[in-house]
Amino acid sequence: MAKTAVTGAVITPFRAVFIEVEDSPGLREFRDRLRDIVGAPALIPPHISLLYTLDRVSQGHRPDLDAEMLAAIAACCAEAIKDTDFTLSRPVLNSTSATETDVRGWKSHALPW
Repeated sequence: MAKTAVTGAVITPFRAVFIEVEDSPGLREFRDRLRDIVGAPALIPPHISLLYTLDRVSQGHRPDLDAEMLAAIAACCAEAIKDTDFTLSRPVLNSTSATETDVRGWKSHALPW
């Protein structure tokens, strides 16, 4: 995946500071196939999350991490991350439950998005 930018924004707590990556045909095909398998809605643009803005205790949004602070964090990350291409190998399925490992059994009504 080719990096296109490092962005900081108050979009969602799960996309506070992230690396925008090129939506290549191979990545698009992989994401579309996975979306079809689980019956998910259209996906947001591909990215690699660097920072979530969730409070460690309450899991709520941290209001102290506003747009200005996130932009500053993203600028520092952009300067520190010199890599322009990323290779993701060995896909891993993460779940809150060790019993939910069969992705084909997931349905969009059971997913959080």
